[in-house]
Amino acid sequence: MRLVTAEEMRQADAAATNDYGIPSVILMENAGLAVVKEVVNLLGTLDGKKAVIFCGGGNNGGDGLVVARHLHNAGCEVRLYFLADPDIFRGDALLNLQILKNMGVNGYWITEGSRLNIARMALWSSDIVIDAIFGTGLRDEVSSTILSVINIINESHTPVIACDIPSGLSSVTGMPLGAAVEATSTVTFGFCKLGLIMPEAKPYVGKLIVADISLPTQVEENLDSRRELLDAKFCRRWLTIRNRKSHKGDYGHVLEIAGSPNMPGAAILAATGVMKTGAGLLTAAIPSACRTSFTARLPEAMLLPLSENSDGLLSSSTTDEIAKFDADCYLVGPGMGRNPETISLIHGLLKHLNKPTVLDADGLFAVCGNLWLLKNFQAPMVVTPHPGEMANLLGISPAEVQENRIEIACKFAAENDVIVVLKGAGTVVATPEGRLFINNTGNPGMATAGSGDVLSGMIASLLAQGLPPAAAAACAVWLHGRAGDIAAAASSEAGITASDIAVSIPLAYTEVI
Repeated sequence: MRLVTAEEMRQADAAATNDYGIPSVILMENAGLAVVKEVVNLLGTLDGKKAVIFCGGGNNGGDGLVVARHLHNAGCEVRLYFLADPDIFRGDALLNLQILKNMGVNGYWITEGSRLNIARMALWSSDIVIDAIFGTGLRDEVSSTILSVINIINESHTPVIACDIPSGLSSVTGMPLGAAVEATSTVTFGFCKLGLIMPEAKPYVGKLIVADISLPTQVEENLDSRRELLDAKFCRRWLTIRNRKSHKGDYGHVLEIAGSPNMPGAAILAATGVMKTGAGLLTAAIPSACRTSFTARLPEAMLLPLSENSDGLLSSSTTDEIAKFDADCYLVGPGMGRNPETISLIHGLLKHLNKPTVLDADGLFAVCGNLWLLKNFQAPMVVTPHPGEMANLLGISPAEVQENRIEIACKFAAENDVIVVLKGAGTVVATPEGRLFINNTGNPGMATAGSGDVLSGMIASLLAQGLPPAAAAACAVWLHGRAGDIAAAASSEAGITASDIAVSIPLAYTEVI
């Protein structure tokens, strides 16, 4: 699903009108009808129901006026309040205001005082509220009368439908600008706005509906936006039903370099992610102390015996042996530890490996202060940091990462020529070419030890199966989140383990292929 900024949406609307001859008033009409459809979905019959509609002075207010006309015609009692002087209405919004006046539907301009109190009382006895105050162009914090109106809407606990975006919410960051309407449903028009799918926006957006307002398909094709919301439809482009005549050699071979005596579980969980996501073959280069537990959990896997140092860790002298192993993808880092010799081994691997590689966990720690190893890597690389790991890579705080997730992921990908999977709520996948994917599957229960190890294995599995690196990372992220949702539905968010997520991967697959 395409994600756009306010400016990109403005360009799309303009293209529909100027290049294809669709009058803008038709786009406004279609937007209003989409909101009416959601009103019917929430209330059922409209006859005898009461609706309060708050309209700003721009096109978002015009959308609200379209809604008012259709609700009135359906027998709904409409109480209309303006948050700007009606005399400032222009264009399509003014046309719809004149139509309403001709129908005998009048509104009231709210200022602080008695009319604000009247609106508050109207909310108490209404069945639905339509928020058409601000659209996507809001930049400054709300204040004065509008702030008061947003507060009384939220205090009323009446169901609210937001037109395009909850008023007061940033269309870019998803953060409230001072205050924002807490909508039951948000009907956004044409394309999904970037801010609506940010984790911070969830308390305000409610149910998100992306409404078709009859924009020509060519408008989307020509749109200068390289952002997508990951969904099952995206994954279906890349994950297909297997050929009945295929064999294990058709689905790739992953070599996993992972584990340490103190952290054998990371290697097991990553390997489980590899196999549950469909790789044909897996070989594990793990310390001997991990092998018994590893093979007990994954008898399907093969082992690559390697020399070790006195601490029972893989020796840095094994670089050439690993690099010569004929795999389709390498997975480096889970649970390897931070011993100086381990760091030396990882540095050597990054200088010699020449197949697609996933670098995770302790592999990321090893390149802190040595990011040139990423930029000079000889093959596609996917790095999978959580916010703390990204902070270490950049020498900033995790809070700074969380405040600028998209910008930081995109910049890191471009500067280091890697695909970045920045984990967390709303996982971000960024490519060196500037493509961006944002995920909205998953739940807080996935914030548990080993969850990231499973994901790294899933990405490696899809890389080994031949998916382009960006598609492999994006599909794995969506499947991982969906598997977590399935695991939560089977028990509870609080009780999810990484193993539960891994077990649920095949069930997530069934929703795609």
